[in-house]
Amino acid sequence: MERRRALVSRSRTQAWRVFSGDADGLDGVFIDIYGPGCVVNAYEGRAPRDLAAQAPQILHALSPLGVRAIYFKPFAKDRSKMGGELPPIVTEATPAAGEQLHEFLLIREYDWTLEIRLYDGFSTGLFLDQRENRRFVSEWVRERTRASGKPPSVLNTFAYTCAFSVAAANAGAVTASVDVSGRYLDWGKRNFEHNALDPALHRFARMDTFEFLGYAKRKGLTFDLIILDPPSFASGNKKKGIRPWSSVADYARLVGEAAALLNPKGVIFASTNTQELCRPGRLEREIVKGLGGLGRPPRWLRLPDMPLDFARDSERFDARAFAV
Repeated sequence: MERRRALVSRSRTQAWRVFSGDADGLDGVFIDIYGPGCVVNAYEGRAPRDLAAQAPQILHALSPLGVRAIYFKPFAKDRSKMGGELPPIVTEATPAAGEQLHEFLLIREYDWTLEIRLYDGFSTGLFLDQRENRRFVSEWVRERTRASGKPPSVLNTFAYTCAFSVAAANAGAVTASVDVSGRYLDWGKRNFEHNALDPALHRFARMDTFEFLGYAKRKGLTFDLIILDPPSFASGNKKKGIRPWSSVADYARLVGEAAALLNPKGVIFASTNTQELCRPGRLEREIVKGLGGLGRPPRWLRLPDMPLDFARDSERFDARAFAV
């Protein structure tokens, strides 16, 4: 709490990480605050076995910040053995400590509002480590609009619940959000509505990212900003012709195909939480490799510093912005 004091005192967000594993002194334990709710993520074999029983103490420690409920999410070492079934503790409305909260919360992050679900499985609908980068996207859109006199077009791949798209659209961009999950795209549309943004004025494509990139190339679609924030792995679907995804194997290809859709002076934001790609210089090398066919190196842009609540986690996350 003392380490986060500056963040809490000046923050314009209701969602942040209060404890970050071994970076804060206890491996396998990650505690995130979302307004009145808090999620404790505990990784099997690393977190203390009795952590769930300490939920009342955690609630007591965080109650001065307005936290009223603690939800506990245990992550198994091998989730494949779960057979696709979620443990009841991550879907039950009753918290590990405190009062039961509504099935969804609306939290504020800078100039936009986002829908959060604390007991909707392992995810909550928002990746907190991208908070400052969403602000970067919003500011970039405003600056590009002032310079060009027209709203820029933004493509958000692997869009999840479309938080990046909301940040861009809130600043005036025309966005396209791509994800294989219709459920998450519907969530993204609700996020637009929570911000008085009409989803009908934006594109939501339930497609594999590579499928969409190919479609966009055939249709002559181009963009001023392309956001690449893929998962480390994703299974394929033979019936739909979707190949399995691996960041290590496929990131360079992703960059190359995305760059082919950029308008002049276009920018790509590229991010990863894949451990191997977070090694010093590795993500940059994949980006340069992906741009090899263009015959010119990228021009790197400065991104915001890591948020205070993730400043000690440089080995878990890397992001670069560049123009080509």
